[in-house]
Amino acid sequence: MLMWHIDDDIMLKQADVKESDNIYRLLENSRHYLGPWISWVDYTQSSGEMRQFIKTVNKKMKEQTDVVLFIWYRGQVAGSVALYDIKWHNQSGMLGYWVGSGFEGHGIAQRAVKGMLMYAYYTLMLNRVELRAAVQNEKSIKLARRLGFQAEGVVRQAEWIRGNCRDQVQMSLMKNEFH
Repeated sequence: MLMWHIDDDIMLKQADVKESDNIYRLLENSRHYLGPWISWVDYTQSSGEMRQFIKTVNKKMKEQTDVVLFIWYRGQVAGSVALYDIKWHNQSGMLGYWVGSGFEGHGIAQRAVKGMLMYAYYTLMLNRVELRAAVQNEKSIKLARRLGFQAEGVVRQAEWIRGNCRDQVQMSLMKNEFH
């Protein structure tokens, strides 16, 4: 099971299906906060569905196409950081992250994402990490910029969320730009 400590407060850990109830509870308590930005939030409606999601992502980790880790902050599950759609031949992957309601404002996402980027560049030896965020998701874009991500452009009508098609900012960070 993949796991490591980022600092005294934060640990990144591969999910165990036994933790699906805790993770689902965080999602349920954060629906209003996460729903406008993350499409799958509305489609995960039970602890059983979360359990199946965990099984699926752990399978993808074995297949080396995704790395999905949950963020633990002071002993509580606080969110997730993921490197998905890894393209080994291009040395690239897509980054996703979220923290639940009540965990924002503590620098948790920034520290967790920085830890995942270190893993991506120095363990997996990727060269490029991309992310997309809704153009209206100012918090996510601001976090990415603080970490050094550069905007490459806008992907028009890239994702349907709650009945609306949203444009997304395409951003990237190369290994030699990461500090």
